[in-house]
Amino acid sequence: MSTSQMRAVLTYFFMLAVAFKPFAFGQAIDCQRPPRLVDPALCCRDGGRDPIAENCARQIMGNGNGNGQANNEPPSLEAATCLAECILTTSKYKQDANQLNLNVIRNDLSMKFANDSAYVEAMTNAFSKCEPQSQRRLAAIQQLNVQQQPKCSPFSAIVLGCTYMEYFKNCPAQRWTQSAECALAKTFVTQCGLGA
Repeated sequence: MSTSQMRAVLTYFFMLAVAFKPFAFGQAIDCQRPPRLVDPALCCRDGGRDPIAENCARQIMGNGNGNGQANNEPPSLEAATCLAECILTTSKYKQDANQLNLNVIRNDLSMKFANDSAYVEAMTNAFSKCEPQSQRRLAAIQQLNVQQQPKCSPFSAIVLGCTYMEYFKNCPAQRWTQSAECALAKTFVTQCGLGA
């Protein structure tokens, strides 16, 4: 999976978090009118390429469009949901269907990012904050959608969307890009109650 495909998937999770969270009215900006979409990874540098995420993307979405070129289209809602489930299950970040294993998450991130404790803390805190919120959102979705059983549970997608949103809101200073459009995106996400 190319970097541009991975960014498309992460941007999709970011947008998914917006879809699973109703808009609230902010004072400084209109929460019903989001600013121009900015790639969150350009504002807040994430953990970079992840072999588990790339392998899951190949399994769920395939290797491209059939002619050797990468497919940069965002995945369908079902594909994104299954991709998120694959990532959290393969990483052993899920303890059971709707519960995270926060000790595994912290240990894994600490091992992968031994020289960046601020990133480890920000991501661990985001997962921790998002777990109960994601469980509540899943329960609400399940009440509305009783007849339709999805191929993959939306819990993982809700968790990842929320986690990336929380990480974006609490991005460590050394990973943040100072720019007007990033500041506006962060203000929108923070004031409009997106994330946990």
